[in-house]
Amino acid sequence: MMYSRMNADDVGEYADRIVEAREQHRRERRARRHAFWNGVSAFLLSIPAGIGIRLGG
Repeated sequence: MMYSRMNADDVGEYADRIVEAREQHRRERRARRHAFWNGVSAFLLSIPAGIGIRLGG
């Protein structure tokens, strides 16, 4: 079985693509978390104070 060998340029480009993919994944995850917590915050702020106190104990 033959294995392809990468030269130094290919290895560098491959490593750069991995780093970029990881950074993109982190950005997407951060954006999803931000959107989720903004939604939670908006919901909590929409609850009238008297009801919020009763729900909270």
